[in-house]
Amino acid sequence: MPPRDTKAQPRDTRGLDWGHLRFFLELVRTGSHSAAAQRLRVDRNTVARRVAALESELGLSLFERGPQGWRCTPGGEELAQLATRVEEDVLALARHADARDQSPSGVVRLTTATHISAHLLSPNVAALVARHPQLVLEVAADQRTFDLTRREADLAVRMGRPRDAGLVMRKLTDVAYGFYASRRWLGGRTRAVDFERDPFIGHDDSLASTPHERWIREVAPRRRVVFRTNNTASIAGAARAGVGVGLLPRFVGEGDPALLRLDGPVPAHHEMWLLVHGELRRTPRVAAVIDWLDEVIAAVPALSGR
Repeated sequence: MPPRDTKAQPRDTRGLDWGHLRFFLELVRTGSHSAAAQRLRVDRNTVARRVAALESELGLSLFERGPQGWRCTPGGEELAQLATRVEEDVLALARHADARDQSPSGVVRLTTATHISAHLLSPNVAALVARHPQLVLEVAADQRTFDLTRREADLAVRMGRPRDAGLVMRKLTDVAYGFYASRRWLGGRTRAVDFERDPFIGHDDSLASTPHERWIREVAPRRRVVFRTNNTASIAGAARAGVGVGLLPRFVGEGDPALLRLDGPVPAHHEMWLLVHGELRRTPRVAAVIDWLDEVIAAVPALSGR
């Protein structure tokens, strides 16, 4: 019987499924199957299955379970560096193809805050659909920041001056704020806000650094806050229910017939910004959405308090 060859046989990776790399890289970045699945918009079992398939195809153990979640093995760290370069090349190829698409058709994914989607974009989307019936606007209303450089979205509309690198950014408008409360709670008549007696609705600690929250802490440090939340839509809902007085963007408050604006001091205007990858901004489908956004902004005088 011939002696057994104990040398490791070279693994044939010509059939490697490159699609597995997306799931691998997201697990590297998040350290969690659930978080990676959420970002990729799949279920967690799909992430686990695709990463396991990659490990099998490569013959490598890429992750180990740690107290803070899944972390890379040394082999996984080396692969992550290589896979990131592959990802950058694939994204550049996709942007190159998009830039040569001459028709305003297909999907445009836009990320923004919930209240901007609900009170500004959704009520005006019919005009976009009528003008470009082959275009589909997909709005991701989420608190988290989507990475436009990795094509998690094509456009972003954000409150406050962005700090993102590698993107084209443009200020869309100033955003005026005011104090609002339930029309019924006020007895159908507006009045001046009372920082000593009125109950207030505010943001929680996750948004304590926003300009309007810093301002109200300075103006009324001893106001009585009865409810806190991490999003503007919930402040509007609580004010509508008669919980108390909420500081809201005027484009939210003025459009709600159940709310009245109270007299009183108001913070300096906040800013709304548009972000887009430079290679995509002149793509017809993206340019069509940007033009529509500019029209929507110009048509809502309550945005800047005009």
